[in-house]
Amino acid sequence: MIKWKKKNNLNPNVILDNIENMKKHDNGKVSFSGVEVYFARSALETMIDFPKELDGIERKKYIWQAICVPEKLTKESVIKKINELFKQQNATRESVFHILSSISLPKLQQSRIIEIENCKKDKIELLDGDFPKEYVTARKTAIKTIKTSLQHSISSVNDANDYSKIIVTVKEKSANRAVTKALYYLDLQRAIWCLLSNPMYSGEDEWEPINRIRLGQIHTVHNEDGELASNTPFWYEPNFVQAQLFNPWNNGNFEKCNEYYLTQLNKSRYSEKLKDALLRYVRAFDERDQNNALIKSWGAIENLTVLFSSQEKPDSLIKRCSFLFTEHDYHKQILEHLREYRNGSVHAGDQSSEAKINCFQLQYYFHELIKFHLDRAEEFDSIGKANEFLDLPPDKDSLSKRLKKIKSDEKLINSALSFIG
Repeated sequence: MIKWKKKNNLNPNVILDNIENMKKHDNGKVSFSGVEVYFARSALETMIDFPKELDGIERKKYIWQAICVPEKLTKESVIKKINELFKQQNATRESVFHILSSISLPKLQQSRIIEIENCKKDKIELLDGDFPKEYVTARKTAIKTIKTSLQHSISSVNDANDYSKIIVTVKEKSANRAVTKALYYLDLQRAIWCLLSNPMYSGEDEWEPINRIRLGQIHTVHNEDGELASNTPFWYEPNFVQAQLFNPWNNGNFEKCNEYYLTQLNKSRYSEKLKDALLRYVRAFDERDQNNALIKSWGAIENLTVLFSSQEKPDSLIKRCSFLFTEHDYHKQILEHLREYRNGSVHAGDQSSEAKINCFQLQYYFHELIKFHLDRAEEFDSIGKANEFLDLPPDKDSLSKRLKKIKSDEKLINSALSFIG
């Protein structure tokens, strides 16, 4: 169910009252003038807790339909209308969609199918050549549309012909949901591949993204007959940077490590939290602006180490990350440095080679942190329990003293229980 977020500082009534004042009525139809309504619509989207399968396009559509009514807008009426629209769409039958993209892997000798999360109806197929002919004409039409409609927004649109072609097949209620799901699957798999393949340091151009394995610029969505499946049939990357082709399978252990990570990920009792962090990680290092990459990658680490509760301490991230290392005092200082850089230079808007060096450092810490969680996938019941472990003192003497105290307390409690009878 879609709900208003329960936060004291968010008051949708104020926004709805302003939208009500912007309304124009004409024979039962509602319209708005000026740009203020777009700002208000955006504010409402932030205030609503949507399910993750709804992408930005569908969220906007639901809100527009909910506010473009002649009746007076209230919190109750708007959220009721949005839920009705969501329910209507969920009542429709799922259809099969094919999302076409490309990836910076060299052409394979034969096609390769990747099963998705043990789900037989969804799959990723890495092709050994071009897209099947039933898709080609429709995809070219979509690319032509991009070039025509966005010619002032982007300098060029290319289909990255040297990249390997990908088809992601999913069953969903709508084309928009299908693309959201397909990109989720692709990025989750890419996150594992990049963990195993990204360089730990490189002196390359500071504007070159760190990820070695990146998606192409254009994604199109098709019906089973190959025709375009939506009025918005394409998604594109406006900040696309062509990547050099990289073959991770040249590393003999790559396939084994990839399978291990995916298996452990699905064993974890808090796998959704880990998957979210992996998505943040891979999308951070697709960035060509290394300051943006640094902010986003810090967020990926924060996602695993800070639970944002009132009991959390400000230095939880640093303490929990540094626990993973024997030289914890040294790593604590490096992490303090990274936090200072993030809070200072980044917000000042500086772009320098230091930003990329710091991104490599953050990638290293993320790698060690996610590996800790995957290696112990069945050890902790929750991310909170894992962080309790990381909050323990990082030296044997302190741990021994704590254990001794626990045993003493246990003995005392048992004695009290015996006395009570």
